[in-house]
Amino acid sequence: MQLADKCFTQRDCSSFSYWREAVCETFVDLDCRQHNSSSFRGQIQNRQLLDVSFVTVSATPHTVVRDAQRIARSSDDFFLLSIIHEGEMGIEQRGRMTRLQRGEFAIYDTTEPYRIILDQPFVQSVLRFDRKEITDRVLNPSLLTSRAVACDKGMGAITSTYIRQLGAQLEEVFPMSGRQLRNTLLDLVAASLKDLDGESAPPVREGHHFFLNRALSFVEDNLLDETLSCESVAQAMGVSSRYLRKLFEGRKHTLSEWIWHRRLEESLKSLGESQGAQRSITAIAYDLGFKDPAHFSKAFKVKFGMTPREYRLCGATGPAH
Repeated sequence: MQLADKCFTQRDCSSFSYWREAVCETFVDLDCRQHNSSSFRGQIQNRQLLDVSFVTVSATPHTVVRDAQRIARSSDDFFLLSIIHEGEMGIEQRGRMTRLQRGEFAIYDTTEPYRIILDQPFVQSVLRFDRKEITDRVLNPSLLTSRAVACDKGMGAITSTYIRQLGAQLEEVFPMSGRQLRNTLLDLVAASLKDLDGESAPPVREGHHFFLNRALSFVEDNLLDETLSCESVAQAMGVSSRYLRKLFEGRKHTLSEWIWHRRLEESLKSLGESQGAQRSITAIAYDLGFKDPAHFSKAFKVKFGMTPREYRLCGATGPAH
């Protein structure tokens, strides 16, 4: 018996309300918004590779939104990967907006708000992974969401080809091959994301990986704490500062640099948000742990090429991120 024989479903939809229901049942609780009142067409083909959902979606233009309210009433905890086969699509999460073209892919986190902009007829595949399968392979993957993985060279090209060929051959796969194919898929996706991060971390023992992941998560959870430092992270984790610094050797940033890097990223996001316009630049700087507005302005300009005030005045469209 072939792997997909008992786990293939297909839905054809011409009613947008039925489409919304089908999408929520297939993925997670979502809101779908039609771009115009013209006739709608959509199709969902759902297959399984063991615990990995492999869904091919084709439809006319619409937008998909997962907001904080839907997340609050949901226990879903997945990473989704979208790869485009025909047309183009946009993905927005954590203030990052990426545009996917044919063969390109990106991941996004179902525990955080996101928006999928499908502004032309499209065909894509969406893969759903349990969170642990990604976090066991990639350090702090939420920082890599909504970032396009190119398909023209390197690991991105290898992974894109593998995903597309695997999807095309799922019905021909025998159960005994399923686990090997699944693990290869996850390892290739992880390798592509590490390349995307720009820092191929050196191999570390499992314990080191565990503590490094904990350190990065602690930084994310305490980014607004002005006392956040290498020493405070080490104390919270029950390890020495020397050991913690060693974990970051060979990475693009030291721990201290990473803290300020993330704070500046968050400041860019705050300055670009509509609610951020109601707050002063100084207040945003203080909230993110900067004790000196002049230091914040200088660091922001070094990283993004303009001051926070210039960025706000230009309509938050200036620096490339």
